[in-house]
Amino acid sequence: MTDEELARAVRAAVADLNRVLAEAARHGIVVELRTAAHQTGGGTEQVAVEARISKPL
Repeated sequence: MTDEELARAVRAAVADLNRVLAEAARHGIVVELRTAAHQTGGGTEQVAVEARISKPL
């Protein structure tokens, strides 16, 4: 993939995530996102997103 293709893919993924988060909120589902940065063996930073999902009773 080229840099431009990667940028488009990331933008599309973020747009999809925002759409799904809005739908979850309409259904009363609580989503907490947390990011964690890890350094790879090659020395570059890799960011991971973890989701905690719950629904109040």
